[in-house]
Order: sequence, then structure tokens, then C-alpha cells
Amino acid sequence: MGTGKVSFQKKIVLGLLILWAVLLVVFGLVRMGLFPGKKVVVYFFQNKQDGSLSLVPVERPIKAFFVADVSEKIRFAVNQLISGPTADEIAAGYISCVPDEAQVLDVKKQDNLIYLNFSSEIESGGGISEIKGRLVQIVFTATQFEPDAGVRILIEGKEIKSFSGEGITDVEKPMYRNDFSEFLQGEKNER
Repeated sequence: MGTGKVSFQKKIVLGLLILWAVLLVVFGLVRMGLFPGKKVVVYFFQNKQDGSLSLVPVERPIKAFFVADVSEKIRFAVNQLISGPTADEIAAGYISCVPDEAQVLDVKKQDNLIYLNFSSEIESGGGISEIKGRLVQIVFTATQFEPDAGVRILIEGKEIKSFSGEGITDVEKPMYRNDFSEFLQGEKNER
């Protein structure tokens, strides 16, 4: 009777050791970046020494262990965009034109289009340059997995004809990275 109990305990200990070893290997692979899609890119602007701004990709790790669906990766990336630059990024001159009170209500990928449904706060504040910059940040962040895809913005579930109080009509049709060529200074249109 005593030998069976010891044998059972040894099996449990051995099983736990094997599980621990497997977890170490998996977490090591994740940390080394060998699992694809464990990072997303968020596009911010960076103040340059000459006073100009340039569009800059910033990597953010995906905190969820497995996020396989492209729509969920896009949602995560756009939420990171809304969160804005970190304190270190702000110190390095990064800025965002996206209001932090905005919310992503839904993300849907259909064929070569990405539909982003935002709360109405996405349109708040800013002049024409800031609003245009906001659209650039949204389009580049949302299309990082498919750079040739178009982006349609919805507000509270409705298609819109113009964006913000500035009346920007770029949103009437799908927006593509190439629509914002003036912001492409050195940014490769591939990922």
C-alpha cells in the first residue's frame, strides 16, 4: 500500500516537472519573438529637431497569450493607439492626434476592407492638420497586417460622409496608405 502511494506521488512530481519544462520552453519562444504576431505597431508622430513631424512606427507587445484573429490584433493595436504614447515615448518627442477618450466599438475585416467603428469622441478636438494626422495614424495602424487594405470609419455604427467639425471628406470612401503620401517620408509601405 505504501509503495503505491509513493509511486503515485513520483508520477505527480514527474508530471509537474515536465509541465514546468514545457512552459519554460513556450515562454522562452514567446519572449524571443518566434511566435508570429506577438507584437503590433502603433503609428505616432515624432517631433524632429528641425521642428517637423514624421510618422513613426512604435512596437507594442500583445499582452494576451494567443491573439490569432486579425480583427482582434487590429482592435488591440487601435486601442494602443488611443492610449497614446508612454511617458518614455513622450520624453522622446512622440505625440498622437487621437483623443484618448475615444473608444473602439467594433472591428470587422471583410475582403480587402477594415471597418473600424468608433465612439463619437474620435471626432473631438483639433484643427484640420490634427484631424488629418488622426486619420493617418488610424489608417497606418489598422493596415499594418495588410498594407494594401482600405479602412472605413464608422461612428456609433453609422457610415459617415465627413469627419469632425472640420468637414474632412476623405472618409466617404475607403482610405488607403497611399492616400496619405505626404506622410510617407521613408515609411515602407510593407509589413
